[in-house]
Amino acid sequence: MSQGNSLVRSTFILTASIFITKILGILYIIPFYAIIGGEANLAPYNMAYPPYTVMLVIAAGGVPLAVAKYVSKYNAIGAYKVSYKLYKSSLVVMGITGILGFIILYAVSPLIAEASVSKSDAGMWSVEQITEIIRVVSFAVIFIPFLATWRGIFQGYDSMGPTAVSTVIEQVARIAFLLAGSFLVLNVMNKSVLLANEIAVFAAAIGALSAILTLWYYWRKRKPFIDQMVNSDVTNTDVSYKSMYKEILMYSIPFVIVSLAIPLYQIIDQFTHNRALTAAGVPGETHDMLLTMLNTTTNKLVMIPTSLAAGFAISLVPSITRTHASGQIKEMHHQIKTSLGILMFLTVPASLGIMILATPLYTVFYSYNAVASHLLFFYAPVGILLALVSVTAAMLQGIDKQALTVYIVLASLFVKLVINYPMIYLFHTEGAVIATAIALTVNILCNFYVIKKYAGFKFRSTYKQMLHIFLYSLIMVVTVELVMLLLIQFLHVSHKLEALIILFVGAFTGAVLYAYLSMKSRLADAFFGERVQKLREKFVR
Repeated sequence: MSQGNSLVRSTFILTASIFITKILGILYIIPFYAIIGGEANLAPYNMAYPPYTVMLVIAAGGVPLAVAKYVSKYNAIGAYKVSYKLYKSSLVVMGITGILGFIILYAVSPLIAEASVSKSDAGMWSVEQITEIIRVVSFAVIFIPFLATWRGIFQGYDSMGPTAVSTVIEQVARIAFLLAGSFLVLNVMNKSVLLANEIAVFAAAIGALSAILTLWYYWRKRKPFIDQMVNSDVTNTDVSYKSMYKEILMYSIPFVIVSLAIPLYQIIDQFTHNRALTAAGVPGETHDMLLTMLNTTTNKLVMIPTSLAAGFAISLVPSITRTHASGQIKEMHHQIKTSLGILMFLTVPASLGIMILATPLYTVFYSYNAVASHLLFFYAPVGILLALVSVTAAMLQGIDKQALTVYIVLASLFVKLVINYPMIYLFHTEGAVIATAIALTVNILCNFYVIKKYAGFKFRSTYKQMLHIFLYSLIMVVTVELVMLLLIQFLHVSHKLEALIILFVGAFTGAVLYAYLSMKSRLADAFFGERVQKLREKFVR
């Protein structure tokens, strides 16, 4: 197989595994929601995951990517002994890091629980119960850094298959254990909802162990070839552990800070939401349910277009890195424009579509809930900002401005921290969404400024495209709203099957109209080139 074909195959395998994993990560919440019994019963699960995610990012962070880069770098010059030295030491180091991460999260879980549960509200869940579930999920931290680093080593050896397969197996094993375990606990053993939540979060450890066993299987198969590579090393190159890990940490720290942004937004919500609602006089028994809607149920739906569109656009960022490094400024500007254009072309209509179809969408995924649907209506457009943050941050890394990315992320987190409580006090749970939108906007504007100043990119070159995207999306929204008003005369949005019909007809109408407008105006040509020509000839006159 040629080098070009190998690269295409590796990219396809990895992209496919990420896509499958993301889809499963979105869809599993539907049966889990039905098993667990609604938002209020999901609250412990919702409170356990943000601190767990933060600890994972701190414990593993950018080390896997740094390891992949390091192994690939020394393999390229034939210094296979250096790569193997890193392999052996990094797994030990990250194994120890995982144990330390577990100990820290286990120890501070009472403090996290106390910060999450307002003593003055009348919520279902006590500090002791939330402490218990955070301690259960903390066991998964032992395995994840080791697993992530091993994947990085495989990628460094240009072997994407094991990473792809282990990623899917991890997700499948986690979801299977989560759904089967919670179902058995509640419907066969007749145990408590808290135990069902504990089984659900412990599934993260089961998934990680399954993935580690998968990688071990692949490593045994590849070990003889790696040994041959090590034995063929005649470069006599050696690198000290000190310089090795200094290089890895220098690459990892900016990535860790950027990766922490969204989990820390959720942590800020978790620590301030219930207290601010208590101060605002909102009944305490609704606090945990509202927080679960904010950080879990509506968040899953908002992330559907964000994850897919951002993943598609970020695939262009390595090209930006190469053109910036080689001084091809005109080509780099074209790539930035294309990345932003594709991102907005996909994300804006999808996010606004979720906004206008919030009620039937929430009913189909979970159950009819007017409060949650209202929250989703406000939250959905924030998906556009989330996608822009991820892509523009990656662009800053592409133009070698990682340090500025860190400062910008910290500034946006400070904004979120300062305004979150007053916003929730004034606007209740929607206030947390508004605070997130403001903080993300600050982040995006700063990123735009850096791209303009250091990449010399003129954003006015994208204005016309953006205007068309928002105009066509607005026409789509108005049309879908009219279709919904007609359908609800005959169908009840509170019934799952009828909500599914409304959702399907509304989404289909919106997608066809947006596709027609973008092809008729040739807007789609700017992003997809000749690929849309045949579609235009067939469907657009």
